[in-house]
Amino acid sequence: MPNRTSLVAGATLSLSLIFSASVSTGQGATADLDAIRSDIAAIELEISEVEVSNGNYQGGALALIASLNLETLLLTKSVLEARLAAEESGAPIEIVVPAVQPDPALAGSILADIQTQQGNVDAAKAEADNSGGLMQALALTRYETEKLSLAQLRQAWFRAQYGIAFPTSGAPQAPTPIAQTEKTSLPDEVGLGVKTKPDWADPGHPEIDYDMEVFKQLAAGDFTIVGWWGIEHSRAALDDSPQVFAINVSDYGTGYSDHPSLKVLCHEGEARVIFDADSFIMGDFQSNTLPVTVRIGSDEAMPERWSKLTSNKGAGLFGAKAQDFIRRLVGEEKVFMRLTGDRGQLYDLSLKMDGSERVFDEVAGACQFSLLDLDREDYKAIQTILNAAGFDAGTPDGQWGPGSRNAMAGYQASVGLPETGAPDRATLVEMGILQ
Repeated sequence: MPNRTSLVAGATLSLSLIFSASVSTGQGATADLDAIRSDIAAIELEISEVEVSNGNYQGGALALIASLNLETLLLTKSVLEARLAAEESGAPIEIVVPAVQPDPALAGSILADIQTQQGNVDAAKAEADNSGGLMQALALTRYETEKLSLAQLRQAWFRAQYGIAFPTSGAPQAPTPIAQTEKTSLPDEVGLGVKTKPDWADPGHPEIDYDMEVFKQLAAGDFTIVGWWGIEHSRAALDDSPQVFAINVSDYGTGYSDHPSLKVLCHEGEARVIFDADSFIMGDFQSNTLPVTVRIGSDEAMPERWSKLTSNKGAGLFGAKAQDFIRRLVGEEKVFMRLTGDRGQLYDLSLKMDGSERVFDEVAGACQFSLLDLDREDYKAIQTILNAAGFDAGTPDGQWGPGSRNAMAGYQASVGLPETGAPDRATLVEMGILQ
């Protein structure tokens, strides 16, 4: 590779170029100026490539981060050009570049960080190239975030290597608006026909018989009927936090017994999933769990262990386990569950999941967790986007704590979304991460 011909090849930093600059600094000012000229040429090439790639992002979070990366590169180029002009001719320049003491030891340390960060960029790009759909959208967000971090590390290296102090921003800027989708309302359908369903019927599911006794009972109890679910809202006595209780009655019997159901709820900030067998279950008194076999959609049935209920009428999942199970149910049309009691007695539950999208959204919103299967790097990328948009999520570390929830709630409030504090699908669509 020719010495110092390029810093970047397709958004990939050539570390050998920086190493050659480190060696050349001891050869005098001429070598330093030649190195800066090469750096400027390389950054100009990268700017051209980034401008082309940025044209693929039509607004939203990816466009925001990519724009920040481009601005960082443009600032780096301007400062290097100003330093070069000052060294060469002493002519007046428009950008004031204060000098700082070069620190070769620090520059060497930053090189190690650049090497590590370059690996992060390469890994994020490979993931984006080899994924699709939701995972690709998140991977592209991480890729642009890692590139931005790399560009900022490069600025730090120029400062330590050449003694160039980069300008810093002054007063905080107003939050940058993230792509918003226009809200539309459905036409009023009142009076278009004769009512053939009870008042509590969900018009989105005309195939369901809402004259069933169980729906009458739910409606009398002020439940909202959605598909095969009844939803009740309340406030926790402990702290007034929102609570959601939802029950799926698609496998209800018609008599006075045999009323198995699935209950999904947020109670005092904790997610819960309850398999209510509506029968007294004898189990192993030396165990606090019961065997439950679960088949979701057309997938293979899987054996699990669920916690016993104190009522001895079923089993449940609580906290993080409940959240994970709810995520597994998202988008599914049917679920079969079998609870095994003492002496092999079986309790089956066959569910139709119509209406579950709203149920899961409301439970996740009340308990402040995401229905998306996000890992630590996903959360880190979302935190970076919130910071860039002016909502302080703290240092992006992938931990979704109170600071991140407050920042997300602030963003949600700014665009008219429910202030759940969780990176739910609706919010990520509004941010431009998902389509």
